[in-house]
Amino acid sequence: MEVARLSSMGFVGRCLSSSASVSVSSLRTKELRGRVVQSIGVCYGVNGNNLPSPSDVVKLYQSKGIDSMRIYFPRSDILQALTGSNIALTMGVANENLSAFASDPSAVANWVKQNVQAYPGVNFRYIAVGNEVESGNTQNVLPAMQNMNNALSAAGLSNIKVSVSVSQKGVLADRYPPSNGTFSPEATSYMTPIAKYLASTGAPLMANVYPYFAYVDKQDQIDIKYALFTSPGTVVQDGGNAYQNLFDASVDTFYSALESAGAGSVPIVVSESGWPSAGGTAASASNAQTYNQNLIKHVGQGTPKRAGRIETYIFAMFNENDKRGDETERHFGLFNPDQLHAIKEIDEESNDYIVQMAGQGVACALAVALFIGSLVSIPTVYTPGIKPCRTHTNTFDLHGCMRALIVDQHSTAVRSIGVCNGILGNNLPSPADVVKLYQSNGIAAMRIYSPHAATLRALTGTDIAVIVDEPAIDQFLTLSAASDWVQSNIKPYQGVNIRYIAVGNEVSGDATRSILPAMENLTKALSAAGFGKIKVSTAVKMDVLGTSSPPSGGEFSDAAVMAPIAKFLASNGSPLLANVYPYFAYKGGDVDLNFALFQPTTATVADDGRTYSNMFAAMVDAMYSALEKAGAPGVAVVVSESGWPSAGGSGASADNARRYNQGLIDHVGMGTPKRAGAMEAYIFAMFNENQKDGDETERHYGLFNPDKSPAYPINSGRRRRPEKRKEREEVSCAPT
Repeated sequence: MEVARLSSMGFVGRCLSSSASVSVSSLRTKELRGRVVQSIGVCYGVNGNNLPSPSDVVKLYQSKGIDSMRIYFPRSDILQALTGSNIALTMGVANENLSAFASDPSAVANWVKQNVQAYPGVNFRYIAVGNEVESGNTQNVLPAMQNMNNALSAAGLSNIKVSVSVSQKGVLADRYPPSNGTFSPEATSYMTPIAKYLASTGAPLMANVYPYFAYVDKQDQIDIKYALFTSPGTVVQDGGNAYQNLFDASVDTFYSALESAGAGSVPIVVSESGWPSAGGTAASASNAQTYNQNLIKHVGQGTPKRAGRIETYIFAMFNENDKRGDETERHFGLFNPDQLHAIKEIDEESNDYIVQMAGQGVACALAVALFIGSLVSIPTVYTPGIKPCRTHTNTFDLHGCMRALIVDQHSTAVRSIGVCNGILGNNLPSPADVVKLYQSNGIAAMRIYSPHAATLRALTGTDIAVIVDEPAIDQFLTLSAASDWVQSNIKPYQGVNIRYIAVGNEVSGDATRSILPAMENLTKALSAAGFGKIKVSTAVKMDVLGTSSPPSGGEFSDAAVMAPIAKFLASNGSPLLANVYPYFAYKGGDVDLNFALFQPTTATVADDGRTYSNMFAAMVDAMYSALEKAGAPGVAVVVSESGWPSAGGSGASADNARRYNQGLIDHVGMGTPKRAGAMEAYIFAMFNENQKDGDETERHYGLFNPDKSPAYPINSGRRRRPEKRKEREEVSCAPT
């Protein structure tokens, strides 16, 4: 695809109202039910003679809750319009500048000064050094990236990640199946060094992924259902990975190529994907709507090779009448140039999106999904930039606050946050009431510590994503026993959105030798029963590391146990579940409290070219380093527990618990210095549990008290009345 494009990343959930049909313009004020949040963006191109002004475009992004944008070259009017908007920006370097940037560091420094430092009010996220670079210019990409990183670092902007955007046809060999993916012979000479450089800086590889073009090129080999996410079952079986859509196969081919290049730890950001609504083969509004809608629903799941959310940018914001190339190039827009989107209404029936088409553009459920772009799926803790909301009677109104956040688009984006649901209390709400509390607060993911029947029944039909633990791993030591467990605990609850099964939690001693065979048997049993999409893992604590400081030195203490587990996870596309508690590191050692609480501090850690400003990121990256040393650099870390106690011990206070959980919510969308991108994390815990064993702090991790009231006292701070909006309850949210 051509260079002159903008992209944005928003986040998607499901909106509900009391009526069966609501207009898009009013969806922001409707009730929300918890859904798994997905990382979706929209590309906004500028190749048209009838497009809105940059200031109007930024307003459109904000009004739809789109909280990030990509531009392919710096434009002062766009940067000025973005100032103060808090929209996260990926800005490109034009391909024609690569030669100069590769040979002249001063040219790069001047570019940074003029286009980045000159706009301190713009929230820069990535710099993309080139887009689909071709021919001899490819040799300029890596030195230009290196000079860009050096210039950003010298300017004190090393938090901005530097990458390059590539296409499938441009860099991948035509290899099949996905596990055989490699860079083409022509691309290997420059892509292998680029991949290793990205691994060293913790930046992602940006990849433009278009099943549409693959389908058009090979209609005799590819079923359109496979390209549109509508195949009813597995189309490609690749070892233990089953592929039901071409998007996953394409992304995993990139991951295989990175692994072959010795850079398996590099994440993929899908920097473009879409389907045209007119102008060519299979280009219709109906197919475009089907593809984009299914893409939105899908990216929260990850791929067979890599579980977890995929940061993905849909192309494009507008139909662009001046784009060059095939006619289809002018018909990728979600919106027409008059800013009227192609959605008349969005209905919800049977928990599915139904999108009605209008005009020349392409309809997409994203238009409604993006309305919740600033919602944070955790109650009682602060959203960065927004104080907890109160009614005019100064009582905490969580529901009103959540609805206010839907409208106020300047807070940070939705993070990949779930909450652990412990049940060790004699005064806790019923499972049905707990599930309702998750839904009413927009919490879209839950971890439970056993296959508790009442909880699973309550979760049925909710679409809340669930981690189910089985603490008794001896139930999986034979395939027959594992199959019986699946029949008893998974098959009866097919209406539950089970994402992972954790084979044990913090297993220790000789029992660790049973983890791998138990995982292998459970994986086989799930696959045989038709539940192969459920990923199997185990939850570990930080004690599995013999070395954790500095983060690059992270190494498993018992590699004989953990290395085979790590490689098994890699082969099955499963993450490692890790319980990460900076509180215990602070309590047990010489750790600065602010460093542990995500607060500003001078006690930072410099390690291998990376700077750590908080303990959480350092701990997670130590786990990633251990996985790399164990030969499994592609395994993702899902933080299956993290939290801070509000009472009962050293440093345990309501204020510290609030600070930590707020910092965690704010942080997980950025990833770590070693691994950029949103990470999946679960706060421990939903409730204070009065029957938990151990130190007194163990009974004080809850976000809620057993009576469902917030566990933390909330300081009201300064309050202001927000701008009145249609159908919105009046609440006050004071900026920090």
